[in-house]
Amino acid sequence: MLAFLPSPVLLLLNCILIPLNCVVIATPIMLLGLIRILIPLSLIANLCERCNFWLYRIWVFDNAMILKLTNNIKWHISGDQVPKIRKSCVVISNHLSWADIIILCCVYRGRIPTTKFFMKHSLIYIPFVGLACYALGMPFLRRYSREKLLKDPKLRNADIESTKKACKRLVANPSSLINFVEGTRFTPIKAKLARSQYQNLMPPKAASVAIALGEIGKDIDYVFNTTLVYPHNRYPSKPFIDLLKGRLKDVYADIELVNVTPEISGDYLGDKAYKHQFTMHLRDVWQEKDQKISKILQDAASQK
Repeated sequence: MLAFLPSPVLLLLNCILIPLNCVVIATPIMLLGLIRILIPLSLIANLCERCNFWLYRIWVFDNAMILKLTNNIKWHISGDQVPKIRKSCVVISNHLSWADIIILCCVYRGRIPTTKFFMKHSLIYIPFVGLACYALGMPFLRRYSREKLLKDPKLRNADIESTKKACKRLVANPSSLINFVEGTRFTPIKAKLARSQYQNLMPPKAASVAIALGEIGKDIDYVFNTTLVYPHNRYPSKPFIDLLKGRLKDVYADIELVNVTPEISGDYLGDKAYKHQFTMHLRDVWQEKDQKISKILQDAASQK
């Protein structure tokens, strides 16, 4: 509605509305988290989870309205239709920008339970947002280099325990666990340094999503494999900047509905055969995703 305004005006407006929405919603979520700690009763915990569910839905709704107010986005949703589900589920996606968090919430809004993200541990220090995400039970993961893990294998256990703890809350209170499988945002420079074999993606990290499926695979029905593309940005690697400036024009989201079967739900830590099978399967999924992104970019360029 206001996308016709100059970019500096929209930037100012978004820089006020988006953080304000976060602060307003995060404050009661943090207070509820404190109540859970001070009164460790299952009845209180369930009541807090219900309140968090509605607070989070309000946050998602507000963000969708802000996007509609300041951006003239054309949504291109393709692939399988998302059923409306009440049980927990897992969503995997490529990762391009901070905008992905808001975009995924908008894509799945009203169709799946409260979305929770695997997050870098450093994000816990973001004012209001970090502590609110912690109170919501989102798993915070530390990304250690291969060299550090080889020197101290115990470092790997912290992320494993964080993932398992988050999964237990998913079983008790239905939520949607979103995993950016690459572990970081894609840029050509990062991909080159990581020696990625993909043109548009970072190499996938299997451990966190495999452990999650091993923990809750028997309690969920679906994995939503999501492919995000923002083809017409003035800043190709920074869609979030375009979003803030009211210049995010096209959002492509392709959704593949994957049924949870024993082949993708197993003991990643204890079964070497399953670990190898899952890793190779995920690489095949990422190869298909890479080809899909290339086709979307090619088709979008021809229509421009």
